[in-house]
Amino acid sequence: MKKGRSEATTGVASAPTSAVIPVVGKTSKLRSLYKFSPEIKKKTPEKGVTFSEAGVKRPKITVKSTDTAAQDAAKAAEAQRKVEEDRKREEEKKRVVEEKRKKEEERKKVEEERKKKEEEERKQRAEQERLAEVARKQALEKELSAKKAMDQPLKPPGPEVTKPTNTGPVTTSKGSSRFSSSGASSGGAGGYNPNVIGAKDTVGDIYYKTYTEEERGDAPHQAPWSLKQKDTFIEFSPAREWFLNSFTPAEVHRQRAKPHEMLYRTYILGEANARAANHQIVREWRTMVRECADWEAYRERMLKRIAEFEKSKTAFGEERAKFEADKKAEEWGREGLQKKLHNVEEQLAKEKAEFKRICAQDNDRAYALRQKIVDLEAKVADLTSKVEEAQGERAAKQQMEVELTEAKVQLSNKDKDLHARDVEIAELKRRLNEQIDRCESLEIDLEAEKVKAADAEEARAVSTAALNVAQTNYSETQGIVDTLVSEAEWMRTRGVVLVANSILNASELDRAVAALTDAARAVGHRGGYLECADHVEQMLGQEFDISHCSVTEHADAALASAESSYDNLSLPIMELVVESLKKDDWCQRLKAVLDPPVTVELSDEEPVGDDGGDGDDDGDDDDGEDDGNDDDGDDRRDE
Repeated sequence: MKKGRSEATTGVASAPTSAVIPVVGKTSKLRSLYKFSPEIKKKTPEKGVTFSEAGVKRPKITVKSTDTAAQDAAKAAEAQRKVEEDRKREEEKKRVVEEKRKKEEERKKVEEERKKKEEEERKQRAEQERLAEVARKQALEKELSAKKAMDQPLKPPGPEVTKPTNTGPVTTSKGSSRFSSSGASSGGAGGYNPNVIGAKDTVGDIYYKTYTEEERGDAPHQAPWSLKQKDTFIEFSPAREWFLNSFTPAEVHRQRAKPHEMLYRTYILGEANARAANHQIVREWRTMVRECADWEAYRERMLKRIAEFEKSKTAFGEERAKFEADKKAEEWGREGLQKKLHNVEEQLAKEKAEFKRICAQDNDRAYALRQKIVDLEAKVADLTSKVEEAQGERAAKQQMEVELTEAKVQLSNKDKDLHARDVEIAELKRRLNEQIDRCESLEIDLEAEKVKAADAEEARAVSTAALNVAQTNYSETQGIVDTLVSEAEWMRTRGVVLVANSILNASELDRAVAALTDAARAVGHRGGYLECADHVEQMLGQEFDISHCSVTEHADAALASAESSYDNLSLPIMELVVESLKKDDWCQRLKAVLDPPVTVELSDEEPVGDDGGDGDDDGDDDDGEDDGNDDDGDDRRDE
């Protein structure tokens, strides 16, 4: 409380008036502090003080000594000195408090500047990270687009052999309809109808639909693929040929293992079964293309999910920064409210102490005034008795009248002083009521500030709980996403490669393809034999005996059985893969199935680095069939 609000100078208390808002429905107990002595309550009126002039019946006059006036002056000077010292002490305290406040403001200002700098640096780092992430995404998109462009089917190559001049298509009357020449249906020798080829046909489709024996002439058959056994998907070219209708490596391995005579025989027999082989290759290629399309769609979905996760991660970072800013604002507001509450409490305590001090001073002054009035009444009574006793003394009558006149003048002056004191007491009562009302208002403000502080503390607790829940959810989501990303990366780099290599190196697939090739070769041989017999009959004009054909009439049934076996082929590795994909830990199961740890034990007879074979067949199979078990171990070790 400022010193200017209450100062005692020359026995008079003065305080500036302030507008106080009246409070309805609340009373204070501070009114009980203002209590006068019983004697003052008894003799002092409530509204004002009135004195009746003493009777002039028998006045008695006494003269006041100068010692009492000197004592009063000394007391007034001492009181003035104490008031001045109190004022100086209050000013010193205010100066110290002001210096502390300025230092605190400077410290807060420096702290705010530091926080602003840290916030700016954090925003700059976040912006740099965002730009780096955008650049990385753009580079990844460019790489994906480049890979997609490279994966697009190439333009079908032109014919490598000059078309011979044919007089017309050669057809057979006894051959199967599925092996008849496609030249007649395509509009002549070497030509084809463009409407037959679809807009989305690839190299394999065009090659299969436009290839005819009449176009090739005497040139050896050359397929548009070059995939070999033991090729892996780590290199780009074998992978691309696999997805663009590549031939199975079992046939390549079989052809490489044959001697010259068998190769010559295979060349002769291959002329008859080229269409059957091409048809089967196209069927396999179409299946692979569909699987590749499914994998590309899965990859696009994963990229989209990763992008959505990045967006949600960025939004979560922004919400978290906003939450931190709101939290800091709440903390600063709470500190301000606490400081304001402390200041209000200090001010209220000071005002209460000052109010008590003023009440005590007023009580002392009123009691002193009442004592003086009582003394004056006693003096008036003494003077009256003296006047009654001195009636007989004529010589001193004039002197006594003069003294009585002076006493009356003094009494009138005292009455004026008492009236002024009554006015001061009324003013003090008014100020006391104002102070009481102001204290009540401050109490109400204090209660409101306490309620606000409690609400702020509750809001902070709720915000802290929400932050903990958000951090827990973020940790769980981050763990799930990291697991999905690692599994997708393994599936992209190793999983697809291992699945494809397991299918390529499956012994069941080799045996099925070998059986199908042999059956198709037999059917082609019989068809060629019958076609040649037909030509002989046309040229010689007599029936040709076809009973000497080495292939029986059951070749077509054997081929149909081989095709059915190949179409319904079930690979154990694919069953394991399908069962693994149905589980939650599918990635670990696929790793255990496709990529188990390999332990190699070396014996004394086996030298280090010798894999036990060169990857080729021994070349002693006259029938062109492979046992299907020689290179399986090598293939799996190459993986």
